Amino acid sequence: MSIQEFYSAMTDLWDQLALTESAELKVCGAYIERREQQRLVQFLTALRSDFERLRGSILHPSPLPSVDSVTSELLAEEIHLQSYSEKGILSASNPSVLAVHSKPSSTHQNKSYIRVSAISVSRKVIGRLSVLS
Repeated sequence: MSIQEFYSAMTDLWDQLALTESAELKVCGAYIERREQQRLVQFLTALRSDFERLRGSILHPSPLPSVDSVTSELLAEEIHLQSYSEKGILSASNPSVLAVHSKPSSTHQNKSYIRVSAISVSRKVIGRLSVLS
């Protein structure tokens, strides 16, 4: 799955979730700002570790940018990584941009972790994002 495909799927999912928000929340600036920050973090943490350098630079500024505003940076990084893969510099064994995190070892039992496995959008399963503790 490419960055563009993942972004499109997450946008569809977020739009569906927004339909459940009350009218009061939709006009509350603090809520909207927090929701956008959560969307950015959800999106970035689902990417595989090859995007770690860019993920760090995106999450560093304050206030955080929107997911929409960083998509072009992520697309450029995806192309950059693909060119490295074609040159044999990076492994091309996983064409998807998504990371799949497994349960942490017993030494990290009390920490939260993220598992990305399947998200269902329009009856098509493309990944699942859940935060477990």
